[in-house]
Amino acid sequence: MSKPSEMKLPSGATLKLNIVPFAEARELYQIVLEELKGIPISGKTELPALYKDLFCTGFASKRIEAALWVCFARMQYVDRRGALKIDDQTFEPIEARDDYMTACMEVGKFVIAPFVKSLYARYEQHFKEILGDLS
Repeated sequence: MSKPSEMKLPSGATLKLNIVPFAEARELYQIVLEELKGIPISGKTELPALYKDLFCTGFASKRIEAALWVCFARMQYVDRRGALKIDDQTFEPIEARDDYMTACMEVGKFVIAPFVKSLYARYEQHFKEILGDLS
């Protein structure tokens, strides 16, 4: 997922995903790694608990949020108001608020995925072993 794309959000609006410069993208993935590295994972970790920890850590982090807002500036939000550059007013309408967390997740995945695609392919068996221990 390294080329521009778009997706529908819960409200029906469209999120247009655009390429983020390397330095801004690197900043996001480094902050995400720093914030998530404290989440304990072992053979005794239950998947629902892991997902809860990932979700809460990611959405509670002001550092991740700040880095996402830098990336958001490169994206577009298209709704009944037209094509909007994402800023602090984009999610102000009550009907747009349901889109915020989805937009965060999608922008984060879009920006970080190019950095980890080859790592996942190379270490796929290790990831499967870890995830296999968690299920």
